[in-house]
Amino acid sequence: MGMDVYGIEPREEKGEYFRANVWCWRPLWEYVCEVCDIEEETRHSGQFNDGKEIDNEQAVYIGTTLHSLIKMGAVKEYAETYKNESDALPDVECTHCSGTGQRDDEHVQGECNGCHGKGTVRPFETHYPFVEEYVEEFAQFAKLSGGFEIC
Repeated sequence: MGMDVYGIEPREEKGEYFRANVWCWRPLWEYVCEVCDIEEETRHSGQFNDGKEIDNEQAVYIGTTLHSLIKMGAVKEYAETYKNESDALPDVECTHCSGTGQRDDEHVQGECNGCHGKGTVRPFETHYPFVEEYVEEFAQFAKLSGGFEIC
């Protein structure tokens, strides 16, 4: 699943469309909401494919703010901290085999295919990367979009 974000009145081709898979979109959108002080209802709605619209004024503000943060090095610093915190999370018990590393059910006989016999897996939160390049791409899109709709 992915998030398709369409420019409402794009001024250039780069303002027509932005796409991110759900794994990359969620941390990107959370960052945007945090640094651009996006209201709670919009913050929440932006995590779903429900057609939330952001007007041109707010879209330009988002793009300009993100570009400033990129130039200051704040996005790079955030990305590094985000990765370090994600990497530091401890593994969790595999829910497929209850931490035994083995399965004996209707789906798998033998080594657990969820944890490859280890009994633990990386926490779900670690599946959501924060990618600095997506911030740059989204900033450019937002500034040129004429407002955008998250679908």
